[in-house]
Parts: sequence; C-alpha cells; structure tokens
Amino acid sequence: MAVKLSIITSYQEFKTISFAWEQLRRQLNDSAFSNSWSWLNTWLEFFQRSKDQLHIHIWHDEDELVGLIPCYLKSTLAGKELRFIGTGEPQQSEVCSEFQDFLIQSQYKDIILAQFSLSIVENKKISAIIFEQILTTSMAYQWLESVKLLGKNKVIRHIGSRYLIPLVAGQDHQVSLFRSKNIKRHAKKIVADSDWHVNMVNDEKALAKFFSKLVTQHNHAWQQRGEVGAFENTLFTDFHRAFSQKLLKKKALIAFEISHKNEFAALFYGIVDGDTLYYYQSAVNNNSKLSSAGVAMHLVALEFARENNFAYYDLMKGGSDSYKNQYLTSGLAVVSLESSTKIYRLIIMLIRCYKKIFGERLW
Repeated sequence: MAVKLSIITSYQEFKTISFAWEQLRRQLNDSAFSNSWSWLNTWLEFFQRSKDQLHIHIWHDEDELVGLIPCYLKSTLAGKELRFIGTGEPQQSEVCSEFQDFLIQSQYKDIILAQFSLSIVENKKISAIIFEQILTTSMAYQWLESVKLLGKNKVIRHIGSRYLIPLVAGQDHQVSLFRSKNIKRHAKKIVADSDWHVNMVNDEKALAKFFSKLVTQHNHAWQQRGEVGAFENTLFTDFHRAFSQKLLKKKALIAFEISHKNEFAALFYGIVDGDTLYYYQSAVNNNSKLSSAGVAMHLVALEFARENNFAYYDLMKGGSDSYKNQYLTSGLAVVSLESSTKIYRLIIMLIRCYKKIFGERLW
C-alpha cells in the first residue's frame, strides 16, 4: 500500500487543499466542525502569528487524499509546541476548538501513524506535543497516549464530558429522555404556552442585527454575574462574526431569536456539520415570563434538528456540574493531553515561578 507523505508549511499551500480536505471528511463521516477546513482557515486568519509555522501532514495514495493531521508549530520561550490548528490562541480570546482529531482512512491508519511518529522523532525542534479538548476515543488521544516520542512524561487533564444528544422521533419521546424532572416540567409548560415565537436568521441583514444583539445580551448576562463574557473580547467576537457569515453562505448556520409576548427571551447561535447540530453560544433572558427561556431554546434547536433528519444535537463540552447534565448522562470524556521534554518542562516551571513573583505585568 503506497502512500506519499507531504508536509504543508505555508498558508498558500493550505488554501489549495480545501476541497480535498472536505471530501476526506465526508468519506470518514466526520462531523466535528473544529476539524473543518473553514473553521481552521478562519482561525488562521485571526490568530496565526508570523513566528509560528504550519505543520500539516497529508498523505496521498496516487491523487487521492487519504490522511491528514492538521497541526502547526507554536513558538514559545520553552520551545516549539506541536498543536492542532485552532488551539493555542490567547486564553481570553479562546474560541474553543473541541473534539479535534486526525483524519485518516482506516485502511491506511497503521502506515500513516508510523510515518507520523517517525516525522516527529526526526524533527528535533519540537519540545512538546499538546492536544487540547480531545475525546479519549479519538485517534489523536490513542496515538499520543501510546507513543514515547519526547520522553516518558505525559500529562492528562480531564476537563469535562461531551454532551451529545441522540435524536429520536417525536418531541414527546425526546423530552421523556431528559434526565431532569424539572427540565421535563418546563418543557411541557413551554409546549402548552402559545405566546412565544421564533424568528430565524436567513440573510446577511438579519445576521448582522442578530449578532449585534447576541454580543450585547450575552455580555450583559455575564456582567450581571460579575464576570466577563466571551464576547467582551474583540478577537473572539470578530472571529465569530466572520465565521457565522461563512456559515450563512453555506446554509450551515442555525441562528434564531425567541420572543415571549414581544419580549426578548433567548438567542441561539448554532453550527451544522454533517449529521449534527452544535449548540455553540447563546444569550438567555432569565427574567422572561416564559417558563424557561433556556429550555425553550434547546427545544427549538432539537425540533429543527429532527425536521432536518440530523442524528445528533451536540451541547458540546461541560463539567459534571453543568446544566447540560440535566439533559443526559455523558460517558464521552474530554481531556487535554501533553507530552514534553525535560528541558521544556523546566523552562515552563521557571516561567511560572517568575510570573508568580513578579506578576504578569512585568513578563
């Protein structure tokens, strides 16, 4: 089985493989939007630094793309980190690329992973491999957990679970599967209430109005808790404004507003990829007279997903104490996994000590 490895290091090269990239994803039935070429391209447009370098491994069998591992090398004081594209941006503007993975046709898996391991070993510039917010069932996790490339030390941080709701026929049946009796009660009251309405976003003008309101209402809700909302960050906001416009053009954006008796109740920003509707962000009016604006929002999203014959509604990552746990029990563990050299770990420790003594301001 002859496969040819190439490594993409320039943005121009990356742009040339968008069609083959998405074709491979379709062949693999991959529906994680953080693996999509569009999501990663948008991330590069906003977060790529000149001192970092793309390090995308791709494999062809003759003219067919059969495998890709979409990474880059992030330059740090401790050395170069091999990361998935879509991770490693400043924490305050983090866009949360979740459930990323290698994209490899199964019949080529062994040979491709062997070649990838050899490529990493031969690259003496790499000081750490860091895969964030990945599933323990992913190929990326299984590969990094099993190999010994930068030493024996590996750090696994358990950061939550994936709350993935399988869709079933009929709203009543779907609601009956929710874990929380309180959520079920809210759902029944909402269905019986005829004073609420849904306005879908279907064009650019409506999206601009929706997005502006989402930013305002989302930040307001967090400010009331004495915390900073995600949309307070300009880069985060600009990223999603641009990405949502791309989604709209591809008919992969699900955005709507719920009003109750002409009063704002909830805003929903969702992403369609493959057979899955993802709940990404929202703004909820907790003072709405609707039984629960949040539950109503998820009921609308679930109904839309069912009507369009999707297989899943994905609430994405959450902790064990998350409200998402009221909808279903998740057995899909999400972790961050790191393997690094002794020198890298020593420098990181010294940097942390320096910051602890002198503060971030002097760093």
